[in-house]
Amino acid sequence: MRRHRSTAALTRTFGLLAAELRTLHWRGPRALLAAQTVASVLLAVSLADLFRLTDRWWVAISAYVVMRADWSTSWRRGVQRMAGTIGGAVACLLLAYGTRGSTTGFVLLLALIAGVGVYMALGSTRSYGWLLATITACLILAEANTQHALWHIALLRVADVAVGTTACILIAGLVHLLRPHWHLPLLDAERDEPSPADPHTPQARRRRAWQALPAACSVGILATAHALYPMPAFPQMLVTVVVLPMIPLRTLLQRDFGEAAVGLRMANRLLGCLLAALLALALLPWAGGHPVLFLPALAVGVWLASHIHSGHEDTRYIGLQFGIAFLMVFVQDHAWTGELRPALMRLAGILGGVLMLAVLRLALARARRSWLARR
Repeated sequence: MRRHRSTAALTRTFGLLAAELRTLHWRGPRALLAAQTVASVLLAVSLADLFRLTDRWWVAISAYVVMRADWSTSWRRGVQRMAGTIGGAVACLLLAYGTRGSTTGFVLLLALIAGVGVYMALGSTRSYGWLLATITACLILAEANTQHALWHIALLRVADVAVGTTACILIAGLVHLLRPHWHLPLLDAERDEPSPADPHTPQARRRRAWQALPAACSVGILATAHALYPMPAFPQMLVTVVVLPMIPLRTLLQRDFGEAAVGLRMANRLLGCLLAALLALALLPWAGGHPVLFLPALAVGVWLASHIHSGHEDTRYIGLQFGIAFLMVFVQDHAWTGELRPALMRLAGILGGVLMLAVLRLALARARRSWLARR
C-alpha cells in the first residue's frame, strides 16, 4: 500500500512538472519574475567576480532565494537574510573562541548550533533569519581548520550574502520603479504568514526539540567524519541538513510528528537536486570554461527554476530546490570551468546530507515507537 502511494505521488509530481514546463512563456507575470531572478543572479555572480569572492555559489543562491514578485517581500527577506547572517557570524565568533584546535569542541559546537538553530527557527515568526544565522555559523565553522583566521572567514560569509542580497534588491527595486510606467505585470504577492500554532506550549516545545535532534546528530556525525577525513562538499552537506527540517509548526503538531511532511520534503529536495544535476552536468561540458557561454547557460537553469517555483503549489518546493542545487553544482568557487569533478562532489554533498538525515530520522522514529510500545 505504501509503495503504491509513493508511486502514485511520484507519478503525479512528474505530471505536474510536465504541465509547468508546458506553460513556459516569455511574457506575463511569471516570465517577468523569472527574468528578474535571472538578472539578479547574473549581477550577483558578476559582482562576486569583481570583488574576487570565492564562494560564488553562495552569492548566487543569496540572490536567487531573496527574489519575490513584489518589492516589499523581497526587501523584507533581504533584511532578514542580512540580519541572520550577521547575527550568525557574530555568535559563531563568540562561541568558537575557545574551540580552535579542538576536534571535540569543533564537533560539539557545530551540533549545538544546528540543533539550537533549527529549534529556534521552528518557533519564531522570524524563522528565515534564524535559519540564515544557523547556516552562516555552520559555514564559518566548516572552514575553521583552514589557514585563514575565523574573523576573516566570517567577513567573507557576510560579504557573500551582502553582495547577493544587494544584487537582488537592486533588480527588484528597478522593476518596482518601472512597473507603473511600463505597466509591467505582477504576480499575486506572497505572504509569509506566521504559524497560528503557539510555539511555547509543552507539546510544541517537544515537537520542535524532536525535529531539531536528528539535525544536530547528523551535523555531529558529519563533522566528526570531516575532522578525520576532510570532505570538499562538507558545506553543502551542512546546508542540506539544516534546511530540510524546516516545516510549519502546525505540521509538526500532527500525530506522526511531521514525519510524512519531512519525508515529502526530502523526496522533493532529492528530485529537485537530481533534475538540477542532470541539467548542470549537461551544460558544464558545453560551456567549456567560457564565460560567454556560461552566463546564458546559467540563465537557462535559473529561469526554469524560477518558473517552476512560481507555479503549482505542489511543485514550488521542487522548483526552489532545483534552483538551489543547480547553483550549487553549476557555479564554481573561483572561476568558470567545465570540469565535472567539483560539480559531482557538490552533488554528492547534497545527497550525502539527505541520506544522513533520513537514516537518523528513521532510526529515531523506530526508537520512539518501540519506547511508546513498551509503556
